[in-house]
Amino acid sequence: MIAIILCTVLVSTLPNVDVWVDKEDAVYYPTEELNIFFTVDQACYVAIYNIEVGGGVSLLFPPEGDDGWVQAGTVYELPPSDADYEYVIYGEPGIETIIAVASQERLPGLDDETSDVVRTQIEIYVEEPEPAMLRIISTPPKCRVYVYSVDEDEEEYIGMAPVTVGVRPGEYTVTVERSGYRTLTRTVWLEVGERRRVFVKLNPY
Repeated sequence: MIAIILCTVLVSTLPNVDVWVDKEDAVYYPTEELNIFFTVDQACYVAIYNIEVGGGVSLLFPPEGDDGWVQAGTVYELPPSDADYEYVIYGEPGIETIIAVASQERLPGLDDETSDVVRTQIEIYVEEPEPAMLRIISTPPKCRVYVYSVDEDEEEYIGMAPVTVGVRPGEYTVTVERSGYRTLTRTVWLEVGERRRVFVKLNPY
């Protein structure tokens, strides 16, 4: 008599990690906010790293004190929606790389190339935006004009009105002053490539 024994072979599969950002073209300008998302198809340990344009490396996930274990099918957002901080693009134009490494055995490191570790990466492109043009026209003319960049926390004297200046897109505070007149301040938000005229009338004391 021949006995037939059926054996079940369990095949271990590695987890898949999907990573994406909040802009489909992944093009960002300095001072823009960046949001990163990831999900896995199996519960596992995940670490997310950012390789900056200049080569610097930062660990984005897990946060300090967290073991990095995540659940399958859940979409994780970085930074979390309830975080008290933001990811803001800064520095020179170039390519930054977001790398996710995952393992069901342990929290993997960036350079971990063992067989139980999977790796996924995406690139984001940091570009210098087309400048916005801001023209200040005052009554009376020849008022002193100062432009303060809210994003960069810097103020610059740009000359006597009427005057035109090219600036990065963002939020600005324009201050116009002249001896014998009340100083006037305006806040403007400029988009990429926008041309904006600001008319200001100062009142005498």
